[in-house]
Amino acid sequence: MAKEKSDTASIQDLETSISQKKYFPLYYFFGDEDFLIDQFIKQIIRESVDESVKGFNVDIVDGNNIEVKNLLGIASAYPMISEKRVVVVKEFNKLLTSENNKTLIGRYLENPSESTIMLIIGSKLDNRTTIAKSIKSNGMVVEFKPLYDNQVAGWIKNHIKNFGKKITDEAAQLIAECTGNSMREIHNELEKLTIYVDSKKMIDEDDVNSVVGVSKAFNVFSLQKAIGEKDISKSVTIIENMLNNGESALGTIVMLCKYFQKLWIIRGSDLKSEFDIVSRLKINQFFVKEYLNAARNYSIANIEQAFVKLVETDESLKSSSIDEKLAMTLLIYNIIGKRD
Repeated sequence: MAKEKSDTASIQDLETSISQKKYFPLYYFFGDEDFLIDQFIKQIIRESVDESVKGFNVDIVDGNNIEVKNLLGIASAYPMISEKRVVVVKEFNKLLTSENNKTLIGRYLENPSESTIMLIIGSKLDNRTTIAKSIKSNGMVVEFKPLYDNQVAGWIKNHIKNFGKKITDEAAQLIAECTGNSMREIHNELEKLTIYVDSKKMIDEDDVNSVVGVSKAFNVFSLQKAIGEKDISKSVTIIENMLNNGESALGTIVMLCKYFQKLWIIRGSDLKSEFDIVSRLKINQFFVKEYLNAARNYSIANIEQAFVKLVETDESLKSSSIDEKLAMTLLIYNIIGKRD
């Protein structure tokens, strides 16, 4: 199934290949979202090889501990009582340690077995190499990127269906706020939520607060909102509760730096519509008005001063025995100051 291909394929292209059972002899997966890579590998194995003969036709090898000649022997073998065999190659780049290995692997990639689906996991390909050209000519290269912040809640709402559950918009957004954009971490939290709610079909905010263990009232996102509103009393209360609950002061500083970076972009650019802001900042549309209101409260000079204080506090916490609560409280007072 040879073809010319100059660019990486999309996730949609990969899904189409699987759904239509039009498998390529080579798939090359790379990128930071390893959870999604694992999910697609499992799906291809499930869809292409019958469960009863997987023991004969599925091999998972690691580039750290297999000889190239042994790998090629496995890949060239005919499937047993099946149309396809699947060979998963992890740490592919570890196999390219010598010119001889590159030559042997290159020969196979130029003319791969049509009865084998080789799923290769490695780092980004150097498109100038013969190996990269052979993989693209005879297979599909897919990059797995992390979700943007504004995509997380939507992914949660879709992924929860795999557990036979539904989730409210507010609960999905709360999980997104608490866990970030790691699909693996989100999946683990959804798995725990599913067990917790038992037969309940709709997951709500109370369920998330009970399982994820982060109160909506006292997390970095509520802190950002309070700081954006220049509410000193509320901000100090939130940071004290966060620290009491074991939240990292240094981690909070990192998140606040990202927050003020977004405000700086809004203040210093010509972003006018909500669509422009969502596209540029990669945030959920749910938060656009909150960011716009915060940007009105902070001038460019205010934001630059906030960065200075954030860096100073970060250095102080790392280099001295200063009390965290005192340092973070002073940081909030220095950032908010007086409303312009």
